[in-house]
Amino acid sequence: MSSRAPFRLSPAAASRAVWTLFVLGLLIALGFLAHSQVAGDQLNLLARGWLLAAKGKWIAYGNPMSTGGKEPGAITSLLVGLPFFLWRDHRAASALVLLFHVAAYLILDGALKRILSPYERVLLALFYWLNPWQLYFASFLWNPNYLCLFGAIHLWSALVQRERARFWPSFLHVLGIGVAFQIHASCLLIAVASLLLWWRRHFRIHWPGAILGGLAAVVPLIPWAIDVMSHPALVTEARKGFLGRGLLLVFPLARGVLYWLRYASLSVTKDMAAFNFSDFLRSDRWLGPGLTLLAKVLDLTIVIPLLANVRLWRGRRRWREWLAPGTTGRAWLKGYARVCFVAAVIVYSLSPTTIMMWQGLILFQAAVLPVVLWGGALGRSRLAARMMGWTRTYAAVEIAFLILMALGASQYRCGGHTGKDAFGFSLAYDSPMFEDLHIQQTCPWPVNVPGGWWPDVLPKPGE
Repeated sequence: MSSRAPFRLSPAAASRAVWTLFVLGLLIALGFLAHSQVAGDQLNLLARGWLLAAKGKWIAYGNPMSTGGKEPGAITSLLVGLPFFLWRDHRAASALVLLFHVAAYLILDGALKRILSPYERVLLALFYWLNPWQLYFASFLWNPNYLCLFGAIHLWSALVQRERARFWPSFLHVLGIGVAFQIHASCLLIAVASLLLWWRRHFRIHWPGAILGGLAAVVPLIPWAIDVMSHPALVTEARKGFLGRGLLLVFPLARGVLYWLRYASLSVTKDMAAFNFSDFLRSDRWLGPGLTLLAKVLDLTIVIPLLANVRLWRGRRRWREWLAPGTTGRAWLKGYARVCFVAAVIVYSLSPTTIMMWQGLILFQAAVLPVVLWGGALGRSRLAARMMGWTRTYAAVEIAFLILMALGASQYRCGGHTGKDAFGFSLAYDSPMFEDLHIQQTCPWPVNVPGGWWPDVLPKPGE
């Protein structure tokens, strides 16, 4: 029998590792940000913010939704427009997105470090902050990219109220759901999760705080409600799909569950790993395609969250045990992850459309918890020394992958706007916004092209 003592990571060593990973991830994210690109959804968002900052016109509704109508509420114009008062550049809005992601991680790390072991805290930095999924969506402008912050607030505000109700956490819990509702429809995930968590007594609610939080969230909806009275098309009913489509067809539900697993792995979508390094090389006929093909090997890392989730549910035979809050902090986190997974299954089952990769980002914090907790358990077992070796290897692969994404991913390189990808279309007119926000300087668009596309709220020449 081996007499080797089990490995133990000290809190000081863990803190150094965590902040090293944080700074490294932040530097990579800033590299992403500097080269973030603009497509149709970004132009729609930028138009709302630019009209507020440059023209004083506040658009009371958000981007067009895939099921018809517009996102409700005027919060979108504020989120996109306020950064332009400090820096008149399209990347200013993306910088706020990155700040949201930084705040989300700091909230989670601050809330969970009292529960997690030092090694588990390092795993949280590795599987949440340095995660390619998280950093990819942290550095460009898009509605779903704001949502990680509201997911972090959701976990924190529930955790601090697991024993007694408190005013400000309840206020922020409900306010976060209400604001997220005005950004993206996937807010339903944390709304349903909150109902299940409260029903199963995972947290208490301070009702005056919750009511005031709800009232505060309603304020940006007032201008939208006024607009709806004169423009009913803003709330057009869904033009496709039907309620319960995910459950009936199975595939949309299975796809959503698969994304839950993929978020805690290096198994990214093909667009995220479609490398092209022609910005740095005279010709990229082999390197980019070769690395894109090699990246498919990383799909095997989905085995890690799969086993972690199997362990999370193991030994529970009744639904009451599945949704139990537990008596310790670690048990509560396991219960929180299980409840959020059940909420996702419910929402994905009822969804009228097929689940896409961005629609579960608001539960990103819950999706990585099973891996962090399972890794912590292995770190306390006979595999402790090996776990540290595996962790270093995983971190090295993850960092290398992120650097490749920063240099060659389509969202972060100017491939032009004449191809057939998501960036490959022309604009019907020109607008002062394109110069004012330095859009044309970073990656020029073809403008004044007959039959071209145009942002839904941006005035056309002469209007």
